[in-house]
Amino acid sequence: LTNRCNLHCRHCRVHARGAMHLEFAEVVAAIDAFRRAGGRCLYVEGGEPFLWRDGRYGLDDVVDYAHRLGFLTVVVYTNGTFPLRTSADTVFVSVDGLRHTHDALRGASFDRIMGNIRDSEHASLYINYAINNRNEDEIREFCEFVREVPHIRGTFFYFHTPYYGYDELHVEFPEKRRVLEQLIELRRDYRILN
Repeated sequence: LTNRCNLHCRHCRVHARGAMHLEFAEVVAAIDAFRRAGGRCLYVEGGEPFLWRDGRYGLDDVVDYAHRLGFLTVVVYTNGTFPLRTSADTVFVSVDGLRHTHDALRGASFDRIMGNIRDSEHASLYINYAINNRNEDEIREFCEFVREVPHIRGTFFYFHTPYYGYDELHVEFPEKRRVLEQLIELRRDYRILN
């Protein structure tokens, strides 16, 4: 919807894409084209989608339009710094570690994000955790922390992918293998506990 964002995350290059900010008519045209091409699940992102507005139109106008058109699910990806009030079916909130690590990567936002998660009445909140070489060693501790937050239904882990070659947060293949083994172990441990 927009490249505008209120954070300046170390790993993100969205700002380098320019000042794109779609008008509602452009959004509707894109959704219509995607539906004609067979799309049935819509993923809305930015920048920060909660910053998107076009006159009287806001994020939920986009979500509601997609629902009226017959999309089976609409998902919003957000940095979580705005109240998590939306008619989207699922909301993915980016949190990349515990307070100190997350704030070092994304700016001082952890407490505000966790407050918005706790205050939310949304039934389907998930965490997106981008694994990088600054947060790869606190995954288990993060999982223990998130487990105590009843509003979060799960955490999706994925590896940071540098936009151009390698960067300061890149995780080398041997470390990726170790992290994957740890995630498999965590999944097994949580199955036993549940």
